[in-house]
Formats: sequence, structure tokens, C-alpha cells
Amino acid sequence: MSNNMTLKRIALVGSGIAGTVIMGYGILVVLFSHEMTTIPIHHLLHADMAAGAGMLAMALAACLPSRERERSGWVLPAVLAPAVGLLLMWPSEYAYLMSHPWLHVLDHLGIAVCSVLAVFAAQAYVRGLGWPMLVLLVGMDAAAAGGFGVSPGNREALLSSPAFAATENTVAGPSQAASPEALGKQLSQSLGCIACHRMDGIKGVGPSWINVAGYPQKLTDGTTVVADYSFLRKAILHPEEVHLEGFPAGAMPTSYRTMLSGPQHADEKELNALISYINTLSDRSSPATQPPAPAASGK
Repeated sequence: MSNNMTLKRIALVGSGIAGTVIMGYGILVVLFSHEMTTIPIHHLLHADMAAGAGMLAMALAACLPSRERERSGWVLPAVLAPAVGLLLMWPSEYAYLMSHPWLHVLDHLGIAVCSVLAVFAAQAYVRGLGWPMLVLLVGMDAAAAGGFGVSPGNREALLSSPAFAATENTVAGPSQAASPEALGKQLSQSLGCIACHRMDGIKGVGPSWINVAGYPQKLTDGTTVVADYSFLRKAILHPEEVHLEGFPAGAMPTSYRTMLSGPQHADEKELNALISYINTLSDRSSPATQPPAPAASGK
């Protein structure tokens, strides 16, 4: 019996430590990594953080005295904590949080605390209920990574949604639906671009795409460069080489280089469609800012 108790305590301590480490990583990762700037990938981070928080909560709940268990008062935090956690993951504020790292850390801390409280309270209310709550929290974040409930909810996101695109294609006809601009508009949503680049002229994590093409862009070294096709292509595929004044270095992920170019995307159709869409948002677009015609691209 003594050996069983010792093993149980070791397992509880180990679970608590592992949960704390996983949760702590999820809280602090935004301070040293800007590679998770797309909404889906970021929600996977939330799911990982919820898993760690749940492990810690289950370890803490096991230490709760018997007299404190199965009290009706636990049902309130068990219900309210997940709701508050959802509010803290409100996707329309994602761009703002990405440009304020310490505020983003506090936001992640709040989500982690809500996750711990939800699982702990559920386990304290009815022994065994903590596990379903933990699965629910992780599943909720994983579902968000798959696209459930993560739309920023603005008009641009609505117009770029597959459901709206299907309706628009039915009305407009196949020739318009197949245009590079229409494809680029959809890509701006599916690739997570609108999380950092707003379509209303307001600065986000990155510059707004309104009136970017054809306009001079000021760099951190004091020089200015007109945003022609070459500049836009470089800013998307090699953001580490483009340092715009007023924007944090490294905020733009380098992952788009493999997603939009390279051997598997030799024609760069998606990249050029995205740039074509950016051009539609500028009153200074010109042949110099537009992608080359497919036949002349040489790819």
C-alpha cells in the first residue's frame, strides 16, 4: 500500500511539473517567436497550453481535501472559466496582441489560468469530470485551428469565405471566379494574411494593404522604396530582408516562402494572385506593381 501511495504521489508531482512546463512555454513563447502569426497555428498553441494547464489542474485537484470536494460552489467557476477563456481568444484582437508582446503574454496567462480553473473546478465538483473538461478545452482549441469560430468577423473576411465565394461565383460566372484577384482575396483569408494586414487603412502587426502597391515605403535605414512587384514579392517571400520603419523585425513569418514558391509552386500562381489582389486595394497600381503575365513569367 505504501509503495502504491508513493508511486501515486510521484505521478502527481510529475504530471504537475510537466503541465506547468508545457503551460509556461505556451504563455511565454510569444516573447521569443514570431513564426506563429497565422490564426490556425496559434490556436494549436492554445490547445497545447490548455493540455498543460489541465495536467496541472488535475494534479492540484488530487491534493484537495475530501471536505472541499463535491460542493455546489465549484460549478460556477467550472462554467464561467471556459467562457472567459473564449473571450480572451477573441480573434479580431489577434493583430493588436501580436504587436504588443507583453500584453499578448498577459492574454495567454489569462487563458492558461481559465483552463486551470475550469478543469480544477470540474474535478472538484464531481470526481472524474475534470477529464471531460480537459478534453473539451483542448478539442475546442483544436477545432479553432481547423477554422471553427476563428473568422475575424469583418466584411473582408466574409467576402473571402468559401461559402460567400461559392455564392459569388454562381452569380458572377466562372470567368470572374477564376480571376487572380478573386483567388488572391481568398488566399488572404486562408493563409491568415488578414490577421496582421488590415484592409481598412489602419496599421496592424504589418502595414495595411490599402494603398501599398505603387506607394513609397520607408525603411528602417531611412531610405524609401516604391512598392512595385519586385518589392511586394520580396516582402512576402523574404521578409527578413525587408525592414519597414514602424514595424517589428521578424513579425512577418518566413514560412510563406515554401508555401508560395519553390519547386512545388514553380508557376507562383498563388503568390501572383495575392499580389494582384493587393494591387486592387491601391489607387496607384500600375504595370510596374502588377505580377507578370503567366506566359511571360518564365516559370
